[in-house]
Amino acid sequence: MRPPWAGVIVSTAGFLAMIAIAWALWDSLPEHIVTREATDTRAGATVPRLVMAGALPAGLLIVAALTPVGLIVQRRLARHFPPLLIAPPHAQARALNVLFVVLPLLLVTLQAVALAKEAGYDIPVERVMGVALGIVLIILGRALPAMGSSDAVPDGSIGRLIVAWQRSHREGGLALTALGGACAAGSLFLPPLFVGVASALLVGAVFALMAVLAVVRTR
Repeated sequence: MRPPWAGVIVSTAGFLAMIAIAWALWDSLPEHIVTREATDTRAGATVPRLVMAGALPAGLLIVAALTPVGLIVQRRLARHFPPLLIAPPHAQARALNVLFVVLPLLLVTLQAVALAKEAGYDIPVERVMGVALGIVLIILGRALPAMGSSDAVPDGSIGRLIVAWQRSHREGGLALTALGGACAAGSLFLPPLFVGVASALLVGAVFALMAVLAVVRTR
C-alpha cells in the first residue's frame, strides 16, 4: 500500500499548527486550568496548562503511531477472512488520507477554541465547531466517490449489489457535500448546536439513501 502522503502532510501541518497555537497563547493561560467546576457534592478538578496545551497534539501523535500497528495486525488477520471483506490497498490508502486530513482539522480547531477560551478571549465556541463540522462533511463528501471504487468485484448477484453500492457513493458524496455546506452556513445564522446535531443525524440518512439506491439498482 502506498503511503497516504496527503494525510501525512496535513497531519504534520496540523501538529505544527497546534504547537504554534499553544506557544502563542502560553503566557495568557492560567498556570492551572479548571476542567471540572466544584459543586456541593464534588470537588473541582484542575490540570496544569502544559497538559491542556499538549493533550490534543499528543493525541494526534498517538493515532499516527498506532496506525501502522493496526495495518500490520490487519494484514495478519486478512488471511482468515474472504477477500471480498478486505479493502484493496488503494482503498485503504484513500481512507487513511481522509482520516489524517479530517482529524487534524478537528483537533486544530479544538486546540484554538479551547486555549483561546482559557486565555480569556470571547470565542463563539459552538459556531466555530459548527462551521468546522460543515467543512469536515464537505471533505468527506468530496472523498466518498473515490473511496467507493474497487476493481475486485465478484460475479453474480453479490457482485451486482457491490457495483450498485459503489455507484451510490457518487450521490452520497454530493449529498454529504451539500449537507456540509448547509451545516457551515447554518451555524453562522441559526442555533449552532441544533444545526450540528441535525447534520450529524442526517449523515445516517445519507448512507441509508445510498443503501436504498444500491438495492433499487440491482432489481
